[in-house]
Amino acid sequence: MEKRLSTTIWFGIITVGLTLFSAFDTTPGGARKNHQKPSIFDDKLQKAAFEILDAKCNVCHRKQNPFMVFKEKNISKRAKKIYRMVFAERRMPKGNEIRLTYEEYATLEK
Repeated sequence: MEKRLSTTIWFGIITVGLTLFSAFDTTPGGARKNHQKPSIFDDKLQKAAFEILDAKCNVCHRKQNPFMVFKEKNISKRAKKIYRMVFAERRMPKGNEIRLTYEEYATLEK
């Protein structure tokens, strides 16, 4: 009975230790991965994507859907929906007047 209790206590101590160790993991694949500062490349890509959205998409969105006007602050939050509407469902851009070039599609897809 005493050996079983001792084994259970040691198992608990090891489990708690491993949990705490993994919570403070600072390895490249660890918990701090999401807190890295975006690179300059990411900033340039975001600016390029915003310029495309502002020039080609906001023209209609300001009139037809003012709650979905793209700004530099909100495009990363709306990236999944942009991808779905432009690439998966091919619903945007609407009409025949506005077309995206191959380079613009490539930039938005990145």
